Amino acid sequence: MRRRTFVTVVPAAALAGAAPPARARYTVGTGDVQRLRQELADLSKLDDREGGGPELEKRAIALADETINLQRNGSATSRIRSRLYALGAASTAMAMWATVDSRQPVRAQRHLERATHLAGLSGDGQVQHQIWQYASMLAKQREHWPDAVAAAEAAMSASAHRTDPLYASLSHARLAVSLPGIGEHTRAQRALERAEQAFERADPREWRPTSMDFYTRSELDGLTGITYLWLNQPERAEYHLHRCVAALRPDQHRNRAFYAVNIAFAQLGQGGPEQACNTAAAVIPPPGSTSAGRIPHLLDTFTAKLNAAAPGARITHEWNARTA
Repeated sequence: MRRRTFVTVVPAAALAGAAPPARARYTVGTGDVQRLRQELADLSKLDDREGGGPELEKRAIALADETINLQRNGSATSRIRSRLYALGAASTAMAMWATVDSRQPVRAQRHLERATHLAGLSGDGQVQHQIWQYASMLAKQREHWPDAVAAAEAAMSASAHRTDPLYASLSHARLAVSLPGIGEHTRAQRALERAEQAFERADPREWRPTSMDFYTRSELDGLTGITYLWLNQPERAEYHLHRCVAALRPDQHRNRAFYAVNIAFAQLGQGGPEQACNTAAAVIPPPGSTSAGRIPHLLDTFTAKLNAAAPGARITHEWNARTA
């Protein structure tokens, strides 16, 4: 009996030993984080060149999905996992930005909800700040002014706002843009002053994610100019918008077009339709080309404002014929 038992058990043990080992989980490390960061930086460059649109959204979603798949299926330290969540949130925020820029608020809202969830899991104050900024811009686009103000204020609760003056400057600047929508003009002016003061305190040598590369002195001037447009001070708006455009980097095509149209709004607000049309004309896409982002909508808005301000003027008829 003992011998038969031994003979029976030994083959079973041999079979167990011959079974293929469980597949080891891929170890996610710093190299993976650096690669994903670089891919996100490449998307930021695409945004600078072409603005938001389906291609940017598609690539950002794919990067977010890749990041989350690594999170779910890989082996990583808690620090690396936090960074993966932050990168997933930042990539999803980029997809959200693409839909905000191309005026697709329903899609933007879906991305916002996912990005907010991932940012909360990451515990990363920088990406949380970024997402609240985008949320404020989305609410502003939908003319939900109290929500725009609330989101801008929520960004101030992120640790990045408290620890980095550059983030604080952006917080105050975005808040300033939204406040005229609820009639708080004096508070908007104070927010601009705080944005300027915080910007002066910021250390440009400090490391920040590529999502903050856009926020330079020129961008602060641009947001200041737009705030003055909303405050119905077109002369001051034009001054800051010209400073903005003059200081933009050569690769910031999207921002250059965006702020140029706003200069045209400021010129139109000062009773100069001819000058405004000349400024806006430089932004019209060449025949046969497509323009992503907010520029087509802004040009349509400019056309409507021009027709309201100078309905019988020759320049208005010429503009309408050119843009028909």
